[in-house]
Amino acid sequence: MGTYTRLGSYLLASELATDPFGSIHRAVVIAGSNFDRHMLVRTFSEELFQAGMNTRLAEAGRVVPLLGGARIYGLGYRLESTKAPHVAWDYVPGRSLAQLIDKAKSEQVPFGVDHALTVIQGVAQGIVQMQAKGVSHGVLSPHSVWVSFEGATQVVDAPFAALVKSMLAKAPNAKRKLAPYLQGPENDALQQDLFALGAVLYELLTFEKLPVGGDLQATLDQATLKAAQEEAALPVEIRAFLGRLLLGRQPFPTVEAFSTELERVLYDGEYSPTTFNMAFFMHTLFREENDRDATSMKAEQGDNFLAYTAAGESLRSGATRAEHIDGHADEQVSQKNRTVLIGGGLAAVVILGLGYMFFGRPKVDPAIQAQLVEFQRIKAEMEQQKADLDAKARAEAEKTSQLQKQLGETKSAEEKVKIQKQLEENQQRKLDLERQQKAAEQRLAEQKLAEQKLAEQKKASQTKVAAAPPVQEVPKPQPMQEASRQTAVPTPTAVPTPQAAAPQQAAPSTNDQAARVVSQVVPIFPLRATQMRWETNLDHFVRLKVFVGEQGQPLKVSVVEGVSGAFGFDEAAIEAANKSSFAPAIRDGRPVRGWTPEIVYKFPKRR
Repeated sequence: MGTYTRLGSYLLASELATDPFGSIHRAVVIAGSNFDRHMLVRTFSEELFQAGMNTRLAEAGRVVPLLGGARIYGLGYRLESTKAPHVAWDYVPGRSLAQLIDKAKSEQVPFGVDHALTVIQGVAQGIVQMQAKGVSHGVLSPHSVWVSFEGATQVVDAPFAALVKSMLAKAPNAKRKLAPYLQGPENDALQQDLFALGAVLYELLTFEKLPVGGDLQATLDQATLKAAQEEAALPVEIRAFLGRLLLGRQPFPTVEAFSTELERVLYDGEYSPTTFNMAFFMHTLFREENDRDATSMKAEQGDNFLAYTAAGESLRSGATRAEHIDGHADEQVSQKNRTVLIGGGLAAVVILGLGYMFFGRPKVDPAIQAQLVEFQRIKAEMEQQKADLDAKARAEAEKTSQLQKQLGETKSAEEKVKIQKQLEENQQRKLDLERQQKAAEQRLAEQKLAEQKLAEQKKASQTKVAAAPPVQEVPKPQPMQEASRQTAVPTPTAVPTPQAAAPQQAAPSTNDQAARVVSQVVPIFPLRATQMRWETNLDHFVRLKVFVGEQGQPLKVSVVEGVSGAFGFDEAAIEAANKSSFAPAIRDGRPVRGWTPEIVYKFPKRR
């Protein structure tokens, strides 16, 4: 059994990152003496602790509801203001952007412009959403950003960033380390965040931190693409974009103006910012760390945590000792683990990325066939695990029925108390099993979807060999922040599908017109919402726009207004939009890239 450090509701298993704020850990949540799930936990440095974090962390609780449970900030955010204050959110395998930059720089692994724009797009989405809610970040840096091994990006310090900013006067070490990103105008929250975003982009392209107090114009003029191991100057359009972010000339007056310019930089140039490529890069850069995490998490799932429960208090000694953090100790204990299921999921994303990158090859990559076999093996394991859980659930139901029968027949008060206690224990085990069953169903659905996509790639590749069509431009896949949301869960055939509301389209001018929907796919009602019976008596709406390429292919889906919570409505609407067909925008009589007007998907209530 491994050694863990107890911190509030969590058992810290391994430290994954350190930064000016403190550390990020992989942690375990237990149910009784059994593993329940993994979480990411942020602990704070001694400096921030002394600056008042131990008494003020609860203030961050007012920010969490404003963020609306968006995936870009981390799901399941929780704050615990104990003697050692900390925050936690759902586990996402990955590393901080600061670690990515340091590792790529030290190992001389080229970090291309496409990768930089992929990250910036995700971070920008988080900043724009915060500003739209009337919240500013204030201390944005590469330490704020978590990059998953699947290529997605999260701004994981958003709930407490403003709180940290208010403490920097009493935290000189943190302030010094964050100085390159804090040079924006102090009296303008939007420009401050955009300056920090520009400083992060500059560092991604040059592998150099923005100098503090220097001549920023000269710095930009002399900057080269060192991250890509080139001595070429920064591309003109990106240097102009950085100039607006960093130099205070022609600043973006609103977040809308900033978003419009960012989209132009991302899609009007010769760049392909995709999560597929980013996933491949992360897999290459952090292969050993990823494998180590996978092994550790698998072991953690199989651990017996009796020694860390109240009942096991007397058993705590030696390697099974439950360490407690009192005050603000920096004691962090390493432990190996990771689940085969999550490892399989990551492998799926990486292989899908590789399959996409090499889609145009004249023959099928043998790795695709091998991976399909591996997918089927993993799926079989998942199905067996789900079957085992179902069998346990049936056994618990039968035992509960027997106990209820005994409770009705017994006349002894003492015996009734004993049976009632057993019933309560059975009910708790039933709830735990139901939670595990739901998680297993979701993982199995995701695995089946990944296998289906890979099979489609294989079929498309084989068809290409047979037909030998002319080489065409490969459509850009959906960018990071939306692609990470697309986990469609199939709905049983007995469940009726919702109707998609007709898209709202602006009237085109004589020569110009916006992109438009040609054939619209009806979304599938989310299985998660049905299973959890979440507000099925209400209508739900998802409003989105689609960025369409010159050939009518959907390049990006942007959710304008979604349904809060992890019930799958946003994902179902995005999946339907990506499967729909479109006509490109027309400008001066020529097809060009452009956005559709807002499209509304309606999920009717269930009777």
